[in-house]
Amino acid sequence: MFHGRGGKRRSWPISERYSLNMDEKAGSPTVLRDKTIAVYFRSSPMAYKLLPTVLLVLCAATLLTMLYVSQSRDAVVLVHPGPVDVHNELHNTNPCLALGTHSWSDSVPYGWPGLLINPSNASDVLRGSTTDIVNRIYNNMCPGHQTLPNVQFTFPDILLIVDFNHPAHYNIISYLELLYRRYFPNILYCGLQPETLKKQIVAEKLGFPIYYLHALKDNWQTKYECIQHAMKMCDNFTGYLLIGDDTLINMTNFERTPKYKAMVGDEFVRTGEHMNTTQFKYSWEWWGAEGGRSAMLGVLNELSFRANRDNDHLAQEFLRNYYSFVNDSTIFHMMAIDFLYVPKRLSSIFLYMTSLFLKYKTNVEVAIPFFVCGLQHPGDVHFVRMISLWANDRDNSQKRFENDLVYLHPFKYHAHFKNAPQGKDFMCQNYLRSK
Repeated sequence: MFHGRGGKRRSWPISERYSLNMDEKAGSPTVLRDKTIAVYFRSSPMAYKLLPTVLLVLCAATLLTMLYVSQSRDAVVLVHPGPVDVHNELHNTNPCLALGTHSWSDSVPYGWPGLLINPSNASDVLRGSTTDIVNRIYNNMCPGHQTLPNVQFTFPDILLIVDFNHPAHYNIISYLELLYRRYFPNILYCGLQPETLKKQIVAEKLGFPIYYLHALKDNWQTKYECIQHAMKMCDNFTGYLLIGDDTLINMTNFERTPKYKAMVGDEFVRTGEHMNTTQFKYSWEWWGAEGGRSAMLGVLNELSFRANRDNDHLAQEFLRNYYSFVNDSTIFHMMAIDFLYVPKRLSSIFLYMTSLFLKYKTNVEVAIPFFVCGLQHPGDVHFVRMISLWANDRDNSQKRFENDLVYLHPFKYHAHFKNAPQGKDFMCQNYLRSK
């Protein structure tokens, strides 16, 4: 123990007080950090007799800890990072991912962004400016309405990334183009089964190029993986905005947000919803499944290892911020992630953390709140006003699209246009015509 500022007693971590290394030649114990124990063993014959007991107690404590962790449904892997790890990945000399054109006849490679262009002569090729293309879609979906007004602002420096949680939802791409292309000149669609997307492009006669990224098969990791690949592209974007395929953004309110900060919905800070690492069952059904409790403990364990043993400054700063945010507790926040903005200036820590999330197959609904909690508050984080709808409210989403929201989830574009007159009127007369 030592006395810090103000005479307060403070103990070294257990790992520092009891880390022993046996000398192979002499068989004598050598203390790695605490010289006091070493001197005690050398000076006292009784200490040598007690050494087996001390080691036995330490082993028993380790086994009990492992037994406690093993009660989770899937095991926590205690990791000693190897020579090839995220440290090297962040500083490698590999070229960035260049945008190309995916071959229509060949398989679309995983993890590589590229253009999909309809080769069919029967496709309705849309030539002209973005405004012309969007107006054609608007006239088709909202017949009888006037030409759309020009928008008052755009985001050419932000890449909009749309995550599809199921390939069947590719049929709403035209709706997404109508809603967002005027504001975001650059849109990346990210999802599974590119062959399904190709069939949809042909069936819908989509003539405009589709900017596409083939993602992982695990939907719980796709969202942060889509941003991860986007950050590795050759681009000049200043930020990356990821939304779900059924997220509706209030563009006026988004325009007012601070783009130099990471942004997520404010639900988990408003509700305080969380899980505790000391408990195994929660109402959140994924806590005991793969990607839940054991995955988060694995991530936390490796961060601690890097911070304490590798003197990793990124891990040290992240953990300081995280424990400050959760008041040194043992909780993990959770929230559905249908909106996430990350500025390029925070791309290093985002890539660092998402590499760990992918390694442990961490569920996005605990991974992203954990990432946000580990940033500096409030300097690096902005929580946006949002609403998440359930049950009957989902059938009347347009009624809940309040003026102070930045986004609403979900808004089922295809269903609202096709089957709900109120939803179609809301989109054609109000949302799309707002400046």
